[in-house]
Amino acid sequence: MTIASPTYQALDKAWKSTCRVLFGEEVGELATFAEWLKEYMDGVQTEKSIVSGKPVVFSMDCYPKSARFVSFEEVDLGRKFTPLTLNEMKDIDSVVEAVQERALYAGNIVLGHSSFVEGSCNVQDSHFVLGSSGVVDSKYVAYSQHVRRSEYIFGHHGGDKGIHVVKCSGAEMKRCFECHMVETLSDCYYCSKAQNCIECMFCFGTENMAHAIGNTRLPKEKYLSLKKKLLSEIAGELAGNGKAFSLLALLEKASGKPRGSRLKFGKEAEAPFDILPVERAFSSTAGLLFGRKLERIDNYSHFLYRHVPIDLSSKSALSGNRVLSCGYRLHMLRLYDFEGRLATDSELREIGKIDAGEGAISKMRFSLDSTVEALHPIAYFNLDKVAGKNSNCGDCTVLINSQDCYKGSAFTWDKKCAFSFWPSVCEAVFGSVLTFDSTFSMNCYYSKNLTRAFECDSCESCSGLYFSHNCENVRDSMFCFNVKNLAHAIGNAELPLEQYKKVKAALVSQMAEELEKKHDLPWDIFNIGAKGKR
Repeated sequence: MTIASPTYQALDKAWKSTCRVLFGEEVGELATFAEWLKEYMDGVQTEKSIVSGKPVVFSMDCYPKSARFVSFEEVDLGRKFTPLTLNEMKDIDSVVEAVQERALYAGNIVLGHSSFVEGSCNVQDSHFVLGSSGVVDSKYVAYSQHVRRSEYIFGHHGGDKGIHVVKCSGAEMKRCFECHMVETLSDCYYCSKAQNCIECMFCFGTENMAHAIGNTRLPKEKYLSLKKKLLSEIAGELAGNGKAFSLLALLEKASGKPRGSRLKFGKEAEAPFDILPVERAFSSTAGLLFGRKLERIDNYSHFLYRHVPIDLSSKSALSGNRVLSCGYRLHMLRLYDFEGRLATDSELREIGKIDAGEGAISKMRFSLDSTVEALHPIAYFNLDKVAGKNSNCGDCTVLINSQDCYKGSAFTWDKKCAFSFWPSVCEAVFGSVLTFDSTFSMNCYYSKNLTRAFECDSCESCSGLYFSHNCENVRDSMFCFNVKNLAHAIGNAELPLEQYKKVKAALVSQMAEELEKKHDLPWDIFNIGAKGKR
């Protein structure tokens, strides 16, 4: 990327426009803020193309350094390959060795109707995207991760339906800055765990609030006057230093207990959970994939969690109750140590009813020390969220309209899924990351519309697929890389149907035996392309 590129020029204009909307003035060029805006991004990997030497960006950092990489637009999707010999297909190790020269990992993946995308990966139906990962149906997005149906987005980590948002995490936000784990906000700054709020600043755990600072409702005119002062100070900090302190830094530095002797946080009962529907779905999915119904899903936790971010269990700072933090945002806890300010959702809702006091916020300036002094009694947080109608979900974080799910995070409109991060509109999907609109699949990553798929990465509209990368409309195939519209193929070459069935049966039987014996496999879609030992 150069600042002369059309993509950068458009995003610089979008950045300046967003700053005018948020702060009432511009604060400088986008390039000045790039490193600061990247702060919340995690797990992105950059390699070099063997074709052009250009940088190749991947949305996950699981690819072996010894593998070969290529940029998506450099892939020859029409290239023909000769079928492997019977000896090369006698077992999985032989197949992996035989397909080494065909195993190219494609990054910089841009799909659908997209344009003006640079330094980004897994972008679909989006326009003007820079330095970002996992962007769908969006436009004007820079230095962000996991963004859907949004526009004018900068430094965002995980969100849907946002407009003019900078350095936030959450859904349905308009004109927000440094707001985290929130839902349905507009014109809000430095808020956490807030829902259905408008015109709020420095609020924690609030619901249905308006014209508030530090959880303190103010007359509209007084609120607007204090807001104008604070925004001017934020803009000055950004213009002068190229960054502003994080809400997480405020949490890290806060200490002390909430005011209000009425507040008593007792032991919370955990919701009952029946694992049987999940066990049945896992067993049935294994039967479809391997011809054997594997039992007791917890025995396969290491295998399923291999490339999935694992949630963290902590204790509430207010009560000792269990608090789960979503695995895909744990890097925020590594950036800022705020584990001592974690609380349960019900506790945070009570905190949301406590105000910092008009006297304290009237004296507050935009500096870390000043905000901590005014807000430390109410500055609590967690990395979890529950919205919509959910039922029978156990050990899950960030749940939205899902049922019968187990262990993992960001289950959205899912049924019977487990050990996954952000399956969406899925049923019976296990051990997967950002796999959408899919069924009866296991260990799949950044893929869409899969059925009966196993160990697939960056694939779309495929069925009966095993150990494959960057495939589209490929059916009943194995060990394929960067191909479209194939059936009964192994190593990118189609086979006669009966021969394919015979080879597949032998390979799948080997997988099943290994899984039953060790509850794990030595191969996955990321290591089969590695040179040398795996």
